[in-house]
Amino acid sequence: MLWSVTRYAKDMVSGDGVLIWVSGEQAGIYAIAEILESPKNVATPADIGYWIDTSRASNRTCVKIRFTSKLLDKPLLRENLKQDPMLQHLMVIRVPNGTNYKVTPEEWQRVHELRN
Repeated sequence: MLWSVTRYAKDMVSGDGVLIWVSGEQAGIYAIAEILESPKNVATPADIGYWIDTSRASNRTCVKIRFTSKLLDKPLLRENLKQDPMLQHLMVIRVPNGTNYKVTPEEWQRVHELRN
């Protein structure tokens, strides 16, 4: 699956982990994925049908990912993450208007502890 990259493309490499955040009333981490290839510019992304204004979809930087864990039945919700001493400082919680965020190794480890 291709995923849009808006920041940190030069820092992403194959094997890096990804946390998939869903925003909204029940915001939180809903999946974990792995980067399969370095980011690249894609003229016409596979999800072109998703875009109302298709001019915004062309020539996007994307990274190929593979889901390794889906947490759809038990997502790690923002309200709970805000109570966790390690995860309350996630950038997606502090500055929610962005798209791609870095996660520290300690935050990554804590997410894996909580999902089990």
